Amino acid sequence: MDKKQICIKFAREVCNILDISVPAIKFVPSDRMRTSTQIAALTPDAVLVRNDVTVSPELFFAISHELRHSYQIANGADLKGYQASDKISVEQYNLQSLEVDANAFSALVMSDFFGIVPRFQNLPESVKVAINDRMKQIQKEYR
Repeated sequence: MDKKQICIKFAREVCNILDISVPAIKFVPSDRMRTSTQIAALTPDAVLVRNDVTVSPELFFAISHELRHSYQIANGADLKGYQASDKISVEQYNLQSLEVDANAFSALVMSDFFGIVPRFQNLPESVKVAINDRMKQIQKEYR
């Protein structure tokens, strides 16, 4: 299986959990991303994935994160106050409810699918606490 097939299969499994349709997965040059470290992004018609990223836990985390954003939008998430990562601090960006939720969901996916628990080492303690709290809420929702 090539990288695209692997990503589509993974996306299909995550979308089944979220009960949303599977968006297109498009591989794009890294300069299409907002930052040099961004792996994936959600657009209205696809999940964009950097074409220079290898199949890795980070790739699966990024895809599940963007699929959770798709789920949020499909379920009426309020995007009015949402701010892009290049407009506010790392802490402010990651404390936005949509980001906390997407990170928490993706952490649970990584744990359930691969036995890997992300540590979010590059994020402030306040964000880690918020993600951990949201993970507990999501676990209750999916029981």
